[in-house]
Amino acid sequence: MAEVALIYPFTNPPRSRSIFRYPPLGLGYIASYLRESGVKVELLDCTFSGIEATVERARGLNPSIVGVYSMFTMREASMRVGRSLRDDCELLVAGGPLPTIDPAPFLDVFDVSVKGEGEETMLEIVNAGVDGDFGSIDGIVFKKGGRSHGRAKSPNPDDLVYTGPRGLIQDLNSIPSPARDLYDNDEYKKYYRRNGKPATTSMMASRGCPFNCDFCSRPVFGESFRQRSPENVIAEVQEILSLGYERVFFQDDCFTLSPRWVSSFCDEIGRREVEFEWECLSRVDSLTVELAREMREAGCRRARAREAEIKEKVIK
Repeated sequence: MAEVALIYPFTNPPRSRSIFRYPPLGLGYIASYLRESGVKVELLDCTFSGIEATVERARGLNPSIVGVYSMFTMREASMRVGRSLRDDCELLVAGGPLPTIDPAPFLDVFDVSVKGEGEETMLEIVNAGVDGDFGSIDGIVFKKGGRSHGRAKSPNPDDLVYTGPRGLIQDLNSIPSPARDLYDNDEYKKYYRRNGKPATTSMMASRGCPFNCDFCSRPVFGESFRQRSPENVIAEVQEILSLGYERVFFQDDCFTLSPRWVSSFCDEIGRREVEFEWECLSRVDSLTVELAREMREAGCRRARAREAEIKEKVIK
């Protein structure tokens, strides 16, 4: 029996040509944060098993609380998972970018919708219990009167309670690394190797972004830019390498936002003699030739930049 089951309802979208597949970092962080406080938690990923098999596995775990991640491309899948498990748990929680932006539609099916970063919020939900006082938990939206019995009904906006924003976690070093032992690591590694790529997984060295790109809503991490220490990041890289991965993709909104930090990070790689390939996201106005060369020497093989892409053949 699991006290909490966290579900990542990824399905390959029709007509999608993307080969990128990464485990759910957000749910991994929540899982490790809960486990650090003694909560028994499982993480279920639909990427390779599919929704039906994942739902059946969740039922077998008999969790009290089920949390489901959602973003725009996963809206229907997350709703489907929620409807399937509504009668198999005591509390359904939605979280991720889409519930953060637009929580009301999720409360047709879910009991609680989380807005913003989920680690502290989810722990407080678990500690409150199914019949707890949700009104004292910042960063959530829920229905007055608790769970609807029988078929879920669309909530009237006047029946929704928003408890107000939750402050962002400032010290990212204080958060334990994602619970990577709960990921389908073997399946992800086999997937990349079947496609002729190095076995790759993702991580984050920072949260937030101060820019206002029209394709990015920054719903979860906000505009406050926060970074982990280079030493903390390298420790997680070493954990990833111990699992058999060969390349790391940094999913930070803009990995090169602080060139001084990037230089320190590259120096730390050399100091510890950690050999691995990595890639990141950047911006053309935050990446100089000098910094690109330094990154290349430290193992960077690609920087996907806004309006440009700097590949190995450019970083010489």
